[in-house]
Amino acid sequence: MDSSRLVGIYLAAGKSTRMGRSKLNLPIYETWLGSLALRAALESKLEHTITVTRKGDSLKWLAPFSNREDVSILVCEEADRGQSASLKSGVKAAVEQGADGVVILLADQPFVTSAMINRLVDEFSASNEYSHLSYSQNGNSKPPVLLGRELFPSLMELEGDQGARSLIRGEKALKGKQVELNDGIYFFDIDTFEDYQALLEIWPLKGRSGDWRL
Repeated sequence: MDSSRLVGIYLAAGKSTRMGRSKLNLPIYETWLGSLALRAALESKLEHTITVTRKGDSLKWLAPFSNREDVSILVCEEADRGQSASLKSGVKAAVEQGADGVVILLADQPFVTSAMINRLVDEFSASNEYSHLSYSQNGNSKPPVLLGRELFPSLMELEGDQGARSLIRGEKALKGKQVELNDGIYFFDIDTFEDYQALLEIWPLKGRSGDWRL
């Protein structure tokens, strides 16, 4: 299967309820939180990345990428209905681009790397065996997640805050693979101000130096 038909769906339409303000615009030294995983997606083998945003949100974090042809902005009008609404809007756009599969990425996971994304892309492209691939930490499924087009109809049936992980857990008939990666830094997500403070402490040691990357 041609990896050029794999499209990223960058979920960035959350309410940031626990943070109390738009977390994707939080500064991380010379950049912003929302920019970090997106940059990894754009440096990966994905041909295009669809950023799913919320109507009225400030997209300062997205401005550095606004002139790139490999990224597009999709405003999810029904974002208040939960993550499933953002996911479905992204899948619809990916179908219009003729995608054979999508890689689901969360905008609040700053330590996701292009190497992580490429590992999923390479395994999917090398074989028709898998309908989905994801990471696993101590036996628990973790994003990013790659879903083949045979799962698109099931994706369109998700409701509320159901995401790709709930689909993988419930999909018995189709075969998938989990890549074990037990270093929790890769899956660290930013939900609270305490998480943000921890990131500011970790970033000079890990993010800037690059010694955490696969």
